[in-house]
Amino acid sequence: MASNQGKVKYNVQRIFLTIGGLFFLVLLLSAIERKERSDSVDLVIEIQSQDDTNFITKEDVKNMLKRRFGHVLNGIPVGSLDVQEVEEVLEKDAFVKKADVFIGARNTVNIRIMQRKPILRVIDGDGASFYLDEEGHFLPLSANYTARVPVATGVIPTFRDDFMEFEGNVVKGLFEIVTYARQDEFLWPMLEQIAVDKKKEFVLIPKLGKQKIVFGKAVRITEKFENLKAFYKEGIPYEGWKKYKTINLKFRGQVVCKKK
Repeated sequence: MASNQGKVKYNVQRIFLTIGGLFFLVLLLSAIERKERSDSVDLVIEIQSQDDTNFITKEDVKNMLKRRFGHVLNGIPVGSLDVQEVEEVLEKDAFVKKADVFIGARNTVNIRIMQRKPILRVIDGDGASFYLDEEGHFLPLSANYTARVPVATGVIPTFRDDFMEFEGNVVKGLFEIVTYARQDEFLWPMLEQIAVDKKKEFVLIPKLGKQKIVFGKAVRITEKFENLKAFYKEGIPYEGWKKYKTINLKFRGQVVCKKK
């Protein structure tokens, strides 16, 4: 008799647990459905940069959304929002490196944008001006911001997306020189301008002094910069910044200088 009562009690407990589980599941599905039907109540935009870059503003982001969707997303049912589509729309902008979009706990539409980082401003042979970012992407000039980066001028061809595929391409050479220099805490602060001559050779113009650094072709980049660093650290202190007109790095294993 006691055994039967125990079985009945156990079965009743199972029934209650099952009912409780089903009730919780119904509540959960109902909450999800209500959330999807509910309107988003606010739009939160965060624009991040790797330094002080400010190519785009929150208003620019809102305008991107308006052009694509006709509105800025707040006030629409959460369930109808395709966050992946919103990310793709934002990442089509030249200044946007990465866009993350997600719905917050209070139905806020959260947008986080990482901007691209310019490393060089280029003025090509036709006078067109643009930036290269750290991945070699083309960036147009911005009405909001002027980046403080080295400037390249001279005989520079029109930009093309596949410039990295062509050996000897001037834009590729510029990108490789600047990419190397910016990784060095001595070289990067001193580099102000790069001039390109008719032979597709590069001349570096430093911020300190009035001399020109004849770099030549974009070959043996590491060797040339190491020679330059050694010269600045060992030769310049004895002779002084103003003594030299040109510093030539073209020749293997040596630095050839011309005095004023």
